[in-house]
Amino acid sequence: MTSIYYPSYYDDFSCIADKCPDSCCTKWEIVIDDDTIKKYFSLDSAFGEKIRDSIEESDEGEKYFRLTDDRCPFLNECRLCDIHLNLGADFTSTVCRQHPRFIEEFDGFTEISLSLSCPEAMRLIFSEKSCDNIYPVPFYNGEDEVLSLLISSREKILKHPDDFFLLKSVLLDTAADDILDIDCVYVQEHPEITVGFIKEFIDVLLERCEILTSEWETYLKYSYSSGILIEEIECFIKNNNDNVCKAIKYFIYRYYLKAVNDLDVYSRGLFILMAVVVSAYIALSNKISFEEAVRLFSKEIEHSTDNVDIILDFLRDI
Repeated sequence: MTSIYYPSYYDDFSCIADKCPDSCCTKWEIVIDDDTIKKYFSLDSAFGEKIRDSIEESDEGEKYFRLTDDRCPFLNECRLCDIHLNLGADFTSTVCRQHPRFIEEFDGFTEISLSLSCPEAMRLIFSEKSCDNIYPVPFYNGEDEVLSLLISSREKILKHPDDFFLLKSVLLDTAADDILDIDCVYVQEHPEITVGFIKEFIDVLLERCEILTSEWETYLKYSYSSGILIEEIECFIKNNNDNVCKAIKYFIYRYYLKAVNDLDVYSRGLFILMAVVVSAYIALSNKISFEEAVRLFSKEIEHSTDNVDIILDFLRDI
């Protein structure tokens, strides 16, 4: 039987539905799984016909709801789901029932986490009192030596005291040691996090990644043209250290073990670090909170495997 692990705040999550300030039923196309499609085509009613008329199919054969003014056609004026109200949760698509959960399956165990993109999940993540027990350590007795190494390394990083600049060094040093053990690749030196490097990263977000919202595009453009100095970023991070550390530990938990799939642990370490540093730069440049900036990063990047892969490709060349 597969063991399931999740953060300490996971059980406290409940969708706040119409009270959500940034509904997941807007902007995103709602992908419909095959089992739910069968349910929709079994409905003998006017509402069933309305559902079927709202379904489109991509070139790849993926079925989804056609958005209306950037909204799911079944998000009503009260910001509630008409399908859920009329037919029950079982008739909503799997992606709707699972969001904002990320489910990662490994050899012998599964990890489930909440997405920082969700305002309510974000509230829980940043309100959690810092301790060593937020992110559980999976028990693993399998034969995958790389996975065993990554579990041990992630545990060591996550247990490090909440000081961003020390945590940054531990993350990159550990990732460099792990890539040496896994692939015999020696990291000569860690890249210097300069304003130029941050702007290169933002340029990738702006020019190569898919952009979901005009708000994100505006923030990126303003950040790219801002004259913020690296000393100002470092000061901003120090002043927001507690939540910056919570954010980086969130990304560590989400991404470090995924290196078992491609063995590229160092690029993932850089991805984790830059997700937080760039969010801080965007927050300072646009005079918004760090929490909102990193939530938008999660919304725009984490839910697109293409965007994550584009960033990882960029970081491999650093």
